[in-house]
Formats: sequence, C-alpha cells, structure tokens
Amino acid sequence: MTWRLQRMLLVVGMVLLLTGSVWAGSEANPLLDRIDRMARDVHATQKVMATEGSSSEGTVAALTREAASSDELQRYLSGIGSAEEADAALDTLRQFSYRVTNGAQKKAAQIGLAQFERRLKFLAQSEDPSFASYLDKVAALAAELEGKQVGVTAAPGSRVRQMADQGPARRAARTDGLLGAHVAGTSTSFSVYSPAATEVNVVLFKNPEDTTGKGYPMKKNADGIWNCSVAADLTGTWYAFSANGPVNNGYLFDPRRLMNDPYAFANADHNGKSLVVKRDFAWTDQGFKTPKMEDLIVYEVHVKDFSAHSSSGVPAANKGKYLGFIQGKGIEHLKDLGVTAVELLPCHEFDNNFAGHPNHWGYMTSHFFAPECSYASGKNGEAVKEFKQMVNGLHKAGIAVIMDVVFNHTTEGNEKGVPINFKGLDNPGYYRLMDDKKYYWNGTGCGNEFRSENPMTRKLIVDSLKYWVKDYHVDGFRFDLCTILDKQTMTAIMNELPAETVLIAEPWAADWSRNQWGKTDFRNTKWAKWNDDFREKVRGLMRGQFDRNELMTVLAGSCFWWTAKPTESVNYIECHDGATVSDLFGGNHQSLKLGAVALLTAQGVPMLHAGQEFNKNKKGNDNSYDQDNEINWINWSVKDANKDLYAFYKGLIALRKKYPNFRHATALNNQSLDWIQPANQRALGYRLKGQTDFLVLLNSDSNEWITFGLPDGIPWKVVCNGDKVDDSGALGSATGDYRVPPRTAVILKNR
Repeated sequence: MTWRLQRMLLVVGMVLLLTGSVWAGSEANPLLDRIDRMARDVHATQKVMATEGSSSEGTVAALTREAASSDELQRYLSGIGSAEEADAALDTLRQFSYRVTNGAQKKAAQIGLAQFERRLKFLAQSEDPSFASYLDKVAALAAELEGKQVGVTAAPGSRVRQMADQGPARRAARTDGLLGAHVAGTSTSFSVYSPAATEVNVVLFKNPEDTTGKGYPMKKNADGIWNCSVAADLTGTWYAFSANGPVNNGYLFDPRRLMNDPYAFANADHNGKSLVVKRDFAWTDQGFKTPKMEDLIVYEVHVKDFSAHSSSGVPAANKGKYLGFIQGKGIEHLKDLGVTAVELLPCHEFDNNFAGHPNHWGYMTSHFFAPECSYASGKNGEAVKEFKQMVNGLHKAGIAVIMDVVFNHTTEGNEKGVPINFKGLDNPGYYRLMDDKKYYWNGTGCGNEFRSENPMTRKLIVDSLKYWVKDYHVDGFRFDLCTILDKQTMTAIMNELPAETVLIAEPWAADWSRNQWGKTDFRNTKWAKWNDDFREKVRGLMRGQFDRNELMTVLAGSCFWWTAKPTESVNYIECHDGATVSDLFGGNHQSLKLGAVALLTAQGVPMLHAGQEFNKNKKGNDNSYDQDNEINWINWSVKDANKDLYAFYKGLIALRKKYPNFRHATALNNQSLDWIQPANQRALGYRLKGQTDFLVLLNSDSNEWITFGLPDGIPWKVVCNGDKVDDSGALGSATGDYRVPPRTAVILKNR
C-alpha cells in the first residue's frame, strides 16, 4: 500500500469518525440509515478529492463507494409499493432535509428526493394514480432544500483553493479532470494512466510520419498517472508514449513500440501519433435547446454517406466530410423533412480497414476523444474545428446531434491484435481478460470487451461523454451493444451528464450470455433503448402476419412490457444494420406507407434510417458495414423518383409535431387511448384522445376491405387516406361505417 493511499484511508477514517455523531441515531430507520451512509460517502469523497485531486486512486475509490451508496439507496426506494411506505419515506426525507447542515448532507438528501420522485411517478403510472398526490410535496421539499444555505465542505488551503489561486489560464487547462495533452500559456502538460508501468516517456515529433523524436521522462503519481510538463506551447506538435513494464499477468509492455494517447483530442488515423491541439471555437448556436425526449424524431445517418454521392450538390472538396454534411441537398432535406435530431454513425476516430477489411460504418473505435479525421479536410487536427462547424450548422437549422458511440470494445481486437494505446498501457485494466490473462472475453463479436467496471475505464467513458457535450455541444449518445457496459457505469453516465442529454442504448450484445443487464433494467430512468420488438411487430403488420396484442403493446410505447414510459422506447422499422424496408418489401409504396403510419403515430421516439423516407435500397445487401460506395451512399435522385413517398413521410412528421396525441411522455391509459379490434385479426384501430381526437385505422390484409365503425356519430375529417397526408380537410370526411382498403392505413380526426 502506498503512503498516499494510506493517507487517503486515514482521512476517510477520520471523516467517518468525526461525522458519526452528526448522523447518529438512524439504526431504527433503514431509509435514514441509507441516506446517512450516502452523506458520509459524499463527505469522504469531497475530503479526499480536496487533498488528492480529482484523478487520484483515492478519489476513484471514494467515488466508487459513493456510487454504491446511491445504488443501495435507490434499491431501497424502489421497494416502496404502498401509501403507508410512501408516507414513511416522505417523513424520513423531510426530517433529514430539515437537519441538513453541509453540502454532503444536502447532496444526499437531493439524491434521495430525486430517486423517491422517480419511484412515485412509476407507481402513479403503473399501479395507482393516487401516488401522484405525493409529487407536489416532494417538489416543495426539494425547492426548500435547494434554497437552503449550507457550509462549504472543502477545507481552507485544500487543492481546490490552490487551483483557484493559479489564475484563469491555469484553471482552464486542467479543471476538467481530463488526462492527455493540455496547453496553458507557454507550457504544455502531458498525462497518461499506466499504473503497472515502470517507466514512461512522452516522445515529441515534428511530423506524424517521423520515426525519431525527442523524449521526455514522465513522473508517476501514486494513482498510476504519469505526468510531464514541457516549458513551451506545443500546439501542432505530434506525440506518443513509450512505456516499459511487466510482460506477464496480462500486461503487454514494450518500450520499442510507441503508444498513442487514449485521451488524444486529435490523432493521425487510428494507429498514428497524437496531436496537441487548441480546442477553442466561436459558437453561434446559443439559442438552440436539446428537444425533449417526447419531441425527438431521429434520423440515423452516416456522415460520409450523406454527401459522398455525385448527386449531393456538395463541392467536391467537401463530399463525404463534416463540412459537406451542412451543405448541398442534405441539410435542406433535413430541414424540409422536419426531423428534430440526427443520429450519426460513429465519429470517434476509428480503424477504417480493420484486419485488412474495409470498415465503412466505423464500429472499431481507437480514440474516444478525437473526431474521425477521414471526414475532415485534412489529418492535422482539422477534424476538431470542422466537427464543431457541423454541429453548429445543424443546431442553427434546429436539429440536435446524437452520436453513436462504441464503448463496448475497441479496434485493438483480440490476442492477435497489435497494441496501439490501451493494450500497451494497461491491458488488464482496460479489457476483460480470461483467467489465463492471455485471451479476451468477446461478447461483442469484435475481439474484446472494454472493462467498464474498472474505475479508470469508467472514468474515461464518462470523461469522454462529458467532453463531447461540453466541447462539441453534442446533444446525446446512442450506445452500441450497450449491455456489455456494467450497471454502475450506466448509472454514472446517467447521473453525471447534464439532465437534458439524450441517452439511447442498444440493449443487447453479440453473445447474450455476456449481457451485464437486460431490457427490463433502467426502467423509469433517463435511458431509452432501441426497440427491436417494435421493428419486428410492425414489419409483421406490413406483411399481414402479426399478433394483435403484441402490436398493440409496441404501438403504445411498450409500457409495462419493458418500459415504464413511451420515451424509453426508440421505435424503428429500419436502421443501418440489416436490410432496408425497401429491399424487404420490394419498394412497394403501399406497404412502406402502412409501416410509416405505424411508426409515426406510435408512442415513443421514432427513428428513420437515412433514405427510408424515399425508398432507398441497398440492392439486397443486409450487412453493408464494408461498403464505401453507392450501396450506402445517398443517391439524391432516388428522392426525385419517389416524391409521393417522401411527401407522405413529411406529412406524417408534421402531423406528429403539431399534435401531442402522438408523443406522450408518460404511459397511456383508457383516458387517452382506446383500441378498436375488428373481427379480422389483420386489422387494428386506435383512438388517441386529446383536445383533438385521432383515429388510426390499420388494415394489413392484402385482399379484404375492412369496415371500422366510427364512434360518436359525427363526421371525422380524413387526415391520411393511405396515399396522402393532408391536415387541411381537403381529403374529405367520414361517418358511420368506414371501409379501409387492403394494405392501407388511414388517419381521421374529429375536429
């Protein structure tokens, strides 16, 4: 045990001893006991962080205990199921809040109130609406607590105070807690995590292709982080690390092989050198706000595919680039279509040619802080500015940006993969190794699994996400093969990112036995999930082969199946993975329009795959990950040939955005939704109630007309007749018995 860790444990012990009397007397109340423990752990974290810094081994250990206390508190509150239990919990939280005297107690009380509020909302939605009566009391208590003045936990003379005394330039360099290369005035600092290394040097190069450079020895801290400062502004300088250490127990140190920086903000391709860059940018998107989950209409798209085709109208130099994304036909298309967010396939630096095979989609990440340089005008750090220009342009067009991120594995692959960064610095820390410490667990199907449960790996993941939100103004993330990530990391992501950040999980892995959690986990939280059940049930509707009860479930947001509210379900019938609906249904507009109505009138977050709205196909290719060509590229002339389908999608999107009936934030009940079930099992209708009521009538039978009896004995205006969408009333009206043609969807409204 290092002297620094011993000192940290002594500090924690003293904190617990000294605070015992402050939080005494909770033994008879299990909830109070858990809040007490939460407050003690928060207090201990603050103390250790003040003396040891934000990246120390002691701080990581303290944060881990704090997260465990939060999880334990949430588990207890999740067990509340009766009014008596809710009354008791509210009384306990009120008592604790009244005697709050410092920041740690205040934070613990706020966490408890937030978790209690989530439980009450779930109970009100799924069990008994009367639980909603507690919410005003919780909100009032939270507001009172927020305004309460408390003492400062950090001691005078601590590192927090010392950092404040070092001036604005110094604070800007490292208060974000990021490792990597940072310029502060006329000094450049480097830091890298490699706890088992015996020697680390940072090597500087003038050019990325240089084979010899100037080395500077780094100094190791007790927390396993190596640091070095060079008295020069090294912006534009290339660098790498040389690390020596053991070659047993899973370690792969080789001082002859240069490792690039896991925290590099720019890199020369996936396996080249890292670059010292300035990160400032003149943003002009200040008026943009991330849409609420219920208002999202997501458009999944690949950066290069969007403008690479000759029909894109983008200047040749910018085709397939970040800048091309906000030029030409593409950006105008997005604005005209009306989507509220783009979901970009991976844009972290990735291996374009993994194991000698093209990797077009980008699901082989090498660097989680660097934007992919092949989408930029050059490979000398231009990507940093140009990605920001793209985000800025999309925000000014009213469109949010969601990034597809791949934290489940990296491009370093299995035991045959060449170390480029993580493997050569802390192989057993960053990856899940089998017992022999040679082979890698491979629940991803991509060679390895990122070891998210390791505190420093978890820190890197959270640091990366916070960095992209802060530095790049990204609005949210979609997590590839997300069940590989451990639950504690999922919780940390949810708790540490800004409240408005969109979080979407792909809730499966390549090997189901390696799942760290399942679809029913993280219900009633910020996490939404891709809903493959929706995809399969609606495709069944389009084929005329479906189970009506299952279809009803997904159309209502999959609530009480594996979601607690519709906004936890990302609904789609096509994505980058698998066949396009155009290929599946032979480009038949009637079938495609039937699916479009189901997608855009269902509760949940709808997602379109680029080109789906105008019948783009992939020539039958259902796994086009390696196709950097017209199979994936958007051919904009296809839109011109399918104007009626595009107009249909555009009309449905406008309807969804105009009327809240189609985008509830909470689970529907019989006051907001009625089902209509004709005798023919291939038909289904639903009434969405509101200031204006809507009837959605679906007939998937390929031969028979289906008669629906319209309610209320009043004329209903036809908004969609199965071929066109028009909210003006120009499509006529209907009353009494209404016959829907084969393979057709109709939408009616009552006023």
